[in-house]
Amino acid sequence: MRRTWYRIGDHPIPEGAVLRRDVVVQADGRQQFRRGVPLTEVLDQRVFPEGTRLPIAAPDEGELEQHVASQRIAERIAGPGTILDAPHQGQVNVRAAQLGLVRVDTRRLERLVRTGRALVATVLDGRVADVGEVIAIAKAPALFVPERALGRALAVLENQPVVRVAPFRRRRVALLAGERVRPAAVDVAVRALSEKLQRLGAVLERFERLAHDEPTTIAERITAWRQTGTEFVLTAGSIMLDPDDPFLRALRRLGARMTVRGAPVDPGTMFWVAYLDTLPVFGLASCEMYGRISVFDLALPYALADERLDRALFAQLAHGGLLADTQQARVPHAWRRQEESSG
Repeated sequence: MRRTWYRIGDHPIPEGAVLRRDVVVQADGRQQFRRGVPLTEVLDQRVFPEGTRLPIAAPDEGELEQHVASQRIAERIAGPGTILDAPHQGQVNVRAAQLGLVRVDTRRLERLVRTGRALVATVLDGRVADVGEVIAIAKAPALFVPERALGRALAVLENQPVVRVAPFRRRRVALLAGERVRPAAVDVAVRALSEKLQRLGAVLERFERLAHDEPTTIAERITAWRQTGTEFVLTAGSIMLDPDDPFLRALRRLGARMTVRGAPVDPGTMFWVAYLDTLPVFGLASCEMYGRISVFDLALPYALADERLDRALFAQLAHGGLLADTQQARVPHAWRRQEESSG
């Protein structure tokens, strides 16, 4: 990149030149041209008198303009479920093309940014994004970038995206409450859980409270629901610390695999997850059932998006697992405004 000055009226005009600083039109003191604007675009406006000197930068051979480089970065980091804005002031916004769960490959993101050739920022991995929300930005760090150097930087991604949006696929949900849950509490839980599911496009279509926690009955009920189309089962009233808990015994009898037994998340440390083949089953404690922010809010989008919940995932979620501080950053802006106005 060559840094120089251009005097209006001189010829030839340097090819590919852009402003390297913001320039104010002195005639009114208000109109300005921002750095990065092509020199030809400034000259077309004819607002500067002959002889005015403008600070410009021009590319060397093999260099890309910032907006072109930023577009290439954005195209490489953006995965399924995303759309790109046109470059603006050297930056490209990556937006969610659908309601879904944002997944960020933090390892590849870090490797790319450490090259010094790309400025990329994303929302939190595991955030729920509404259609059109900005979930990442991509920007080249200079007005001109060597094309070969940028290519080497992007190669660290190994042709894999950094950010994608997984759509919510599971819709039909059932709740099985044990005898420890009072009937009135079940009614409250159904309302609270239904509201949270509905926001993500799912429906709590079945719920039942057992008079007695018998492993055989629990296994039969889960099997019957599964055979008739239930895609996701919530349970309430189990005691994770009890190895003889009827719900856990029922799942063992069905051949389910426990993938999460206790979460490094507060509220919700006594949460568990099991899979009966591909059917996810959650074990909810009382704090997760009645509308309070808890591990359920954190884990639910993963389950509905058909993303695997296991110890590896929850080891990552431990960073930020104090939900009173972090959960608001994981929901769409519209949800936050609704909660603020209702509060």
